[in-house]
Amino acid sequence: MSQRRHVAGIIPLANMTTEHNLDLPSCMLPVDKGFTAIQKSVFECAIAGCKTIWIVANQDLAPIIRKCVGDWVQDPVYYNRTKIKFYKEVRREIPIYYVPINYRDHDRRDSYGWSVLHGVNSAWWVANKISKWLVPEKYFVSFPMSAHDIYSLREYRREIANPKVNFFLTYNDKNVKGQLPLSFTMTGEDFIQCRRKINQLTTREFLPPSPGEKYPSKRLPLAERWSAKNFNFNQVFSEVSEVDSHSVELEWAYDMSTWEGYRAFLGSEKVIEKPYKGLTGPHKHATLVE
Repeated sequence: MSQRRHVAGIIPLANMTTEHNLDLPSCMLPVDKGFTAIQKSVFECAIAGCKTIWIVANQDLAPIIRKCVGDWVQDPVYYNRTKIKFYKEVRREIPIYYVPINYRDHDRRDSYGWSVLHGVNSAWWVANKISKWLVPEKYFVSFPMSAHDIYSLREYRREIANPKVNFFLTYNDKNVKGQLPLSFTMTGEDFIQCRRKINQLTTREFLPPSPGEKYPSKRLPLAERWSAKNFNFNQVFSEVSEVDSHSVELEWAYDMSTWEGYRAFLGSEKVIEKPYKGLTGPHKHATLVE
């Protein structure tokens, strides 16, 4: 597998809903001592082999998350190769970018699943502006409020990076299309098809033109406009290809967005251990002081 293959990690936070009803963001809940849900997702993207990480968070949330996870993270596979003489020189930094939802999509298409698609679009658009050789070939999606064995992804790096087939984590034979917030991959073509499907299915502000009318003139009731903002995972990701896909059945998984799921995870014997301090950040770029 080529070392140049670019898998972009996508972590959706915008429009994420939970049952916790807290004053702080739910993604800041701990999954281990000193290890939060958002740090878990960043580390998951890193151990899965992502070359860049894109966190979709609006302006009210991004500064808080950036203070927690920083601007870059170490690739855990190359972090502690102490048998190499100059092992620090082989370490690889993975940059972290923060992108908000477009204003034109607010209260229109901005479901939680749409945050994933916006992250994919942002990663492609920025990379393409720099060079076509930097454009991601696949996108790995990690949900902060999903608890499972993230360390097991280390052995599936090759399958995750394979541009020909997608990769899905499953639990009880259900993946993200079964409404479970489990990690998966998608390609640029999957993104195009998903966005097209959403635009076809969503209602808009006006009803279709009546017979004899050139333009629509009747508005939908306010509650029925822009139905895409309420689309679930199955509707948003229905076009993600599962042809010859590689699926890994998890031994355990918990949906921490619900109080019952979070409590069940904390009360279980399952543990997501905090990695080395150097792998959790926050790493910041130096700033120049005039």
